[in-house]
Amino acid sequence: MNYHRLLLFVLVCSCSLSLSAQNKVLLNIAMDPGKTYKTEVATEMDMEMNAKVDSATMASLIASGMKFPMKIHMKQEIGTTTKTGSRQADNKIPVTMTYDKLIAESTVGGQEAPPSQNPFANAVIEGHTMGDFKVTIDTIKGEMDESLRTSLRQMVNSIQENIKYPKQEMKIGDSFQQEVPMKMPIPGMDLSMKLVIKYVLREIKNDKATFDMQQQMVMDMTNAGNSNKGNGSGAGTGVMVYNIAKKIPEASDSNIQFQLDFNVSGLQMSAKCDTKTQTSTSIL
Repeated sequence: MNYHRLLLFVLVCSCSLSLSAQNKVLLNIAMDPGKTYKTEVATEMDMEMNAKVDSATMASLIASGMKFPMKIHMKQEIGTTTKTGSRQADNKIPVTMTYDKLIAESTVGGQEAPPSQNPFANAVIEGHTMGDFKVTIDTIKGEMDESLRTSLRQMVNSIQENIKYPKQEMKIGDSFQQEVPMKMPIPGMDLSMKLVIKYVLREIKNDKATFDMQQQMVMDMTNAGNSNKGNGSGAGTGVMVYNIAKKIPEASDSNIQFQLDFNVSGLQMSAKCDTKTQTSTSIL
């Protein structure tokens, strides 16, 4: 009888531990040796822009060929490949990264601009990681001018700086926050913005943790050192899926809407934007 009671007790404890494990997750984002990581990012933005001017100025703008509201559609696709080598004696893992695809297309007022070419097509980024998915750049190889090389280094470093995840286990309902600087390309200027994303753990199932994303966007250029000033704000939602076994955020899907008011070339403008972004990462 004692044996059966002991067996029952062990089974109950095992079930409890199993259920407990399924209710907690540690975001142990990692980059393992000898792997190939493929990342795809697709962004689409629809913008409706209006000029906040008097009737005489509006008539002049229309006479020059401009139409309001001006509708702008932008599409960008980015594809990268990151390969890791064997772990070294100093615990560093060599990394090579290439930008296989960087396509940008836009239509402004019904006029389609030719798609831009991948400026980093011949670039090979060589660096290392300590296994935490952050890459330190050692060198950038390829035929390109120094300004383009600097731009690529800044872009990669900016992404690395924003890879921040909690170090403690999370249970259902727990959250963490990331802040991502952004630039919004608008004809005549680049608007600097900040995207604040709150991730709330919704579910742990089938070795995957699903997070709901709550997004807030803020732009403030009122103190900019030029005439192009503005402000704006927005909000959105999304979902991020973390693969526990592979130790990577394997997919995210977000949608954000925001309103901008800004001054460009002496004209006061306003814009309503709707942006959708899909990201996926796989290991080969």
